[in-house]
Amino acid sequence: MAKDTQQFITLRRFSISIVSVVLLIWAGTTGYMIIEHMTPVDALYMTVITLSTVGFSEIHTLSESGRIFTLALIIGGTSLFFFTLSNVAVFFLSGEWRSHWELQRNIRMLRKLNDHFIICGYGRLGTNVATELQEKGIPFVIIDTTIEKILLARDLGYVALKGNAADETVLKDAGLDKARGLIAAANTDAENVFIVLTARTLKPGLHIVARADCEESENKLLRAGAERVVLLYKSAGRKMANLLIDPGLEEYLDELNDAKNLDLTMSQFSVSESSSLCGLSFRQADIYNRFRVNIIGYKLPGGEIHTSPIPAEVIQKNGILIAIGKPSDIDALKQFAAGEEVKTG
Repeated sequence: MAKDTQQFITLRRFSISIVSVVLLIWAGTTGYMIIEHMTPVDALYMTVITLSTVGFSEIHTLSESGRIFTLALIIGGTSLFFFTLSNVAVFFLSGEWRSHWELQRNIRMLRKLNDHFIICGYGRLGTNVATELQEKGIPFVIIDTTIEKILLARDLGYVALKGNAADETVLKDAGLDKARGLIAAANTDAENVFIVLTARTLKPGLHIVARADCEESENKLLRAGAERVVLLYKSAGRKMANLLIDPGLEEYLDELNDAKNLDLTMSQFSVSESSSLCGLSFRQADIYNRFRVNIIGYKLPGGEIHTSPIPAEVIQKNGILIAIGKPSDIDALKQFAAGEEVKTG
C-alpha cells in the first residue's frame, strides 16, 4: 500500500478514536440523565469516573437499569481505551506524525509560491533541474506520479506534489496561475506532449521548456506549445564532441554555468523605454566601465541577434542585452536597463 494512503488510513483511525471518546462521554451523560434522572453535572461526573475506573463513590445508589447501563459503559470505555491507545502508539511510533507534519508543511509552502517554476517529472533530468534551481535560489514545485519520488524530494526540502502533470487540477494545485515557467521532464515524449498542451491551454503566456528523446517529437512538442525543446541525446552528443575537439573551452563554459566554481553568471534582459540606455551607442553607454559587465550579444526588437555588437550600434527600446559578469553587477545593469536609478562605480 502506498505510504500516503497508509498515512490517511492511520490519521482517519486516530480521528475516529478521539471522536468516539467524545461520543461515549456524551452517551454516558445522556444515559444517566434519562435512567437515573441526574443533573447534567452529576451525570457527567458519573460518566467520567466510570470510564476512568478511578473507583470514586456513586452519586446515589443506582437502580438495576442504571447498574446494567454502567456495566455497558465500562465495557465500552475499556474497549475504546485500548483501541485509542493502539492507534496513538501506531501514529507516533510509526513516524506517521512526522509524515503528516511534513505534508502540512508542504501544503503551506505550496500556497506561498509565486513566480516559480513547475518541474513535471522527478527523474534523472528533473532531479538535476531541481538541484540547479535550488542552488540559484529560484522557487519551484515538483510534480510526479510516484509517491517514492515525491517523498524523496520532500526529504530534500523541496515542495512536491503527487499527481499527473497533464491533469488540469494538479497543475492548478501547483500554482500554475502564479508560475513563471514549466519544465516538462516526464519519462516519455507522449507524456510531455500532453503536459505541454494542458499547461499552454490553461496559461497561454507561460514559458515552457520540454525534453524529448527523439527528433520526431520535437515538432509535436513545439506545436503543443513548448517554446524550447531539449533533445537529450543531441545535446549530449554535441557536448561529447566539444570535449573531444576543445576540452579546455568546454570546461570553461561549464564553469560559467556553475556558480560554485566561478563567480560569474550569464543573463539576458530587455531594455525598457524609460532606461537611459535607450538611444545610446554601445560606446556611449560604456557598460563595462560603469557596471563591470561584458555584453556578448545583442538581440534587436525584431529578433535579429548580433554577436559582439560594434561600438557604434545604437541600443533600442525592447532590445535584449546578453551579458556576462558577477551576479551583483548583472543585477545592477538589469535594474538600470529597466529604467531604475542605480549608483555605478
